[in-house]
Amino acid sequence: MDILNRTSVKMIKVLQLFVKRNYQLILVAIVLFAVLSIKLPPSSSQYYRTPEDLYRQLQLEHSPFKVVSGDTSEEVKDNRRYHVAFLKVHKSGSTTAQNIFLRFGWGQNLTFVLPPAHNMFRYPNIISLRESLHANNTLPPPRGKHFEMLCNHVIYNRDAFRSFMPNDTFYVGILREPYEFFKSTLNYLKPGYLYNKIKTNIPASDYLKNPLRYEPKSAVFSFTNNRMAVEFGCPEDVVKSGDKMKIVEFVKNVDDDFNLVIIAEQFEESIVLMRRYLRWSTKDILYLDKNIAKHKNETKLVGPYDRQMYKRWAKVDYALYEHFFKKLRDQIREEGYDFDDELLHFKEIRKMTSEFCGGDAKKTGAKLVVQKSKWSIGFEVTSEDCDLLKTPEIPFVQNIRQRQYGSRDI
Repeated sequence: MDILNRTSVKMIKVLQLFVKRNYQLILVAIVLFAVLSIKLPPSSSQYYRTPEDLYRQLQLEHSPFKVVSGDTSEEVKDNRRYHVAFLKVHKSGSTTAQNIFLRFGWGQNLTFVLPPAHNMFRYPNIISLRESLHANNTLPPPRGKHFEMLCNHVIYNRDAFRSFMPNDTFYVGILREPYEFFKSTLNYLKPGYLYNKIKTNIPASDYLKNPLRYEPKSAVFSFTNNRMAVEFGCPEDVVKSGDKMKIVEFVKNVDDDFNLVIIAEQFEESIVLMRRYLRWSTKDILYLDKNIAKHKNETKLVGPYDRQMYKRWAKVDYALYEHFFKKLRDQIREEGYDFDDELLHFKEIRKMTSEFCGGDAKKTGAKLVVQKSKWSIGFEVTSEDCDLLKTPEIPFVQNIRQRQYGSRDI
């Protein structure tokens, strides 16, 4: 017992000495604890009486599940870009993309660059398959107006396009993986210079053994000789020579001229990126797939090694495609962490729109209501919107011609 008592007395003296030497530190700790006690919320779950309380405490400004109450309507400032030139490249998903521009221009009553209804190509939606814009293959703008939108077939030329379009025009192109483009061209266009001479079951294989045997003298008359590059304005000597330095220079010139090149294999990503650049709404970029070949079996056209053979033939097309495929990925990365969030959001809305427009909205008068998001104002999709989404290219162009010039035959 004596030992325990002596130990207790010794511990008390040590504690008294510690307090004496550290009383200021202990006082600070007591004051800090008191302050924190005042700031901290009660531990009771009753503190969060409503979902709004919870979200306010967690400060989830960027949550996709933000809880709002009351009227959320607001005045929206229209800062969209209205001057767009779209280079419509054959068999690359360009008709699907074109509908976006036709609908936007129609909704905003923009003035389109149009060819005469009766032209040498016998299609009212084709300006030219062999040359760029000039006075003889286009109609002048209506009196008192200037051109604001271009999205019909024509060969690109920098000077020609800029003589028709305003200085602040946004330039959009489109490309498809070249070999897939080649197969689609054979399946859909069936070029006579090739099919009239090759009667086998795999015409592509026979063609690729010696392409020059079948090709027209000029690349502008061909749909199988680096056609995408030709439509981007590639000079004849670059196509014929395949000179590496000239190809690099051509690709650089295209890169300088175009703000965005859509990649068909990443179509939704490209369109979402375009929406951001143009500051359009999600509704503005909705689309339904168009001009998809039915009952196609492209494997009958080609052999197992034709892809590599075509890559050696279509050097300029591949240089263009590989450059802009990589550039698209870089442009998307520059948009930041929320690009994928918007992409998923857009995919869901597009599926909903496709299902809605495939139903009987016209009979019921129903509307698809899409709430506003971080990236776009809210909007409604009506049966009239579905009609525009479904309207084929030529009737749409003719409707624009009627409204713009008062006649479909001008």
